[in-house]
Amino acid sequence: MNVKEHNGAVLVYGVNDPAGSGIAEYLREVTTCVDVSAPRAVKVWYVKDVDAVLAGFPEETISMDYLDEVFPSAKFYVFLSKHSATSGIKSLTTHHTGNPTASATVGGRPYELSIAHPVLTYNFIRGLNEVSKARALQEFEVVYEVTHHGPTSLNKPLSFIEIGSSNREWGLREAHEVVGEVVLDSLKALNHVRCVPAVGFGGPHYAEKFTELALKGDICFGHIIPRYALKELRETPEKLELIIMQAMTKSVPRPVRALVMKKVGSLARDTVKKVAKDLGLEFVVIK
Repeated sequence: MNVKEHNGAVLVYGVNDPAGSGIAEYLREVTTCVDVSAPRAVKVWYVKDVDAVLAGFPEETISMDYLDEVFPSAKFYVFLSKHSATSGIKSLTTHHTGNPTASATVGGRPYELSIAHPVLTYNFIRGLNEVSKARALQEFEVVYEVTHHGPTSLNKPLSFIEIGSSNREWGLREAHEVVGEVVLDSLKALNHVRCVPAVGFGGPHYAEKFTELALKGDICFGHIIPRYALKELRETPEKLELIIMQAMTKSVPRPVRALVMKKVGSLARDTVKKVAKDLGLEFVVIK
């Protein structure tokens, strides 16, 4: 198989990441895999069950801006990864990538968002919630994270699915099984899911309100731009509008609804409303 011609999903991980490596190992155990090769990759397999390529690279996932060169025909990317947090809270998360502000200390470029995949992460968040309970991992918090870190410049949609937040959780076999099962189920069901693509603005880094809306209904989120980023962007209104525009357009499929938390400042709220109107999105303020 020539990976350059593969036009399905590509699942990637860092070989030195215990969470990503553990998830990948589980996937290999429960699927039919064929050894293949790819430039820069350390380990590569074709996963017949879901028509996907599974590839491990020496770099951290946040630095894999080169994937389009390795997989030019890929449909989308799924990043299997660890999630770090000083709080040490046990978590299972999913999110899209991008740097809404001038800071780009964790990969990617400043003021650049990647292409989101709201339907896939909708599958992820709902699957993580269901499977973690079934596998007795109720102590893990299941939540969308907001848009953050790299890579930001890939030409295909990408999503992160992660295990947090410390070494103990990253190496936990049960967590690897939950994420691996969710990834496989999500890929198999992708073409059968119906949801309302949306973009979210406001709230903290762990987007609990947007998570609740996805778990209880049919709203699937692409980019979620947090309150702290919107607050910083007030100093440069042109950058604020740039990020809002990217959040609403860099998504497959594009969102049809823009949801803004009530506590978002007036400048950001008004700018979201203006850009949403220009693009034909429904504008909704939520508590």
